[in-house]
Amino acid sequence: MRRFKLDKTQIVASLLALGLFAGASGSVAAAVRIEGRVQASGAPLANSTVTLWQASAGAAKQLAQARAGADGRFELNSQENPGADVILYLVSKGGTPAAGRENAATAMLLVLSNAPPPKVVINELTSVASAFTAARFLDGESISGNPLGLRIAAGNVSNLVDPVTVDGAECCWTRSTAPRPQR
Repeated sequence: MRRFKLDKTQIVASLLALGLFAGASGSVAAAVRIEGRVQASGAPLANSTVTLWQASAGAAKQLAQARAGADGRFELNSQENPGADVILYLVSKGGTPAAGRENAATAMLLVLSNAPPPKVVINELTSVASAFTAARFLDGESISGNPLGLRIAAGNVSNLVDPVTVDGAECCWTRSTAPRPQR
C-alpha cells in the first residue's frame, strides 16, 4: 500500500479552498428590491408614500418605505429575507394626481408573493385585484392570516392583473366575448 504524504502547505491550502467553497455556497440573506410606479387614472401619482409590508400569521411588519417622485416612480429596498410562509404587499397613500391637488385619502394596494418582480405598478386595477383576492385577510390596511391562504391570495392577483404591465390577465379576455383592448 502506498502512503500519501501531505505537508502543512497542502493541508492549509485544502482547508482554505474548502472554506471558500462552503462560504460561497452558503445561504446569504437576499435583499428585496422593488422599483415601481404609482398611477391614478393612467397618469403618475406624485409624492405618494409607498410602504412595503410583510404579511404572515402574525401582525404585519413594515420592511421599507419611500416617497414617489413627480413621475410616480419609487424604489424600495429591504435587507429582510422573506420566508416561505409570508407574502409581501405594497400600500400607496396620498399623492398628487397629474391634474389635481394633493389627496391624503388616496390609498392603493398591490399584493405580491414572497419573491416579488423587480418592477411593478400600483394603480386602481392592482388595488381591486389585490383587495378581491386578499379580502379574507384584510383588516384596515393590514394583512395577516393562514400562510397557505396568503400564498394563494397573492398568487391569484396575477390571474386578474399583471403587476408589471398592469394589463388585464389573459384569462380575463379569452373568456369574454368583448375584444381585448389594444395598447
